[in-house]
Amino acid sequence: MNTFALEIFDDQGQVCTFYTVRWEGAELSETDKFFQKFRYDEKLKDSLRELASFLEVVGDEYGALEDFFRFESAAHALPPSGTYKVEDVYINYGNFPLRLYCLRMSETLVVLFNGGEKTGKTAQDGKTSMSFLEANIFAKRIMDALINNDIYITDNQRAFRYFNGSDEVII
Repeated sequence: MNTFALEIFDDQGQVCTFYTVRWEGAELSETDKFFQKFRYDEKLKDSLRELASFLEVVGDEYGALEDFFRFESAAHALPPSGTYKVEDVYINYGNFPLRLYCLRMSETLVVLFNGGEKTGKTAQDGKTSMSFLEANIFAKRIMDALINNDIYITDNQRAFRYFNGSDEVII
């Protein structure tokens, strides 16, 4: 069975910690692959920057509020659909061209996966289909590890640990 590590993607957020996953032996995490994929794409790089800014606001100011996520299956997706007002932030992502798949654990902990350009009507269609499938596999394996007490979320709800106290989490 393929194993992957849960590793911190960004813990600098004052409100929310972002983790990512990296397949064993892979050079880049799945989230780094997502950002690398669109970094120089003339059509999508502005949308990528907007999504990165959105993640900063979530991490530093508001936390991972439910309204910020699309609940699509075992995994979730960013950005949310439609228009929302959350506190003093308006979110309008009706036809946003990118999807970043993730697993929202709480308002203070999110695991980011990979994603793609939204080209189909559903997440299972178009260029997002493989990332969507993998995100659901990651999400299910993380949830199974929590249910089976292989790992736990720390008391402050900001990190994963093995029960032996190790912060290196391999699933």
